[in-house]
Amino acid sequence: MKKYLLLIPFLLLGCSFNRTYRNRAEDKEEAEKVVSKLYYTLQNGDLQKASKFFSGKFFQVTDKNKFNRLFKKMDEYGKVSDYNLSKWETFVVEGTNSKAEYVLTYDVKRDSTKMQEVFSMEKENDSIKIVGYRVNYDFLLDK
Repeated sequence: MKKYLLLIPFLLLGCSFNRTYRNRAEDKEEAEKVVSKLYYTLQNGDLQKASKFFSGKFFQVTDKNKFNRLFKKMDEYGKVSDYNLSKWETFVVEGTNSKAEYVLTYDVKRDSTKMQEVFSMEKENDSIKIVGYRVNYDFLLDK
């Protein structure tokens, strides 16, 4: 009997305890705040400050020069005048193997141009960072 009592703590140490959440409203709202702050920062033209919303993982694929060119190119289509969340997905694991992933898709109006912008994000050290950014735009709509 004593043998079994000694095994119980070792078995518990080998277990991991996690809680998984999919598409929880509070997770979406937390991620939306990041995008809102990014759009506000970009509206003021501060690319240096805007880069702080992006993860180091993003800059492993996109160097700072390309990042600056990307957002300067986006400015050619005008400043963001309106944006609405059109689709979202979140996946959050809390516990021993915690992680958090978010994908938010926005319909964005820049002057008279409409685009779709997709943000992929992950939680890093208690703050959400953008790890991916994609723009969908119908170039045939250009005059």
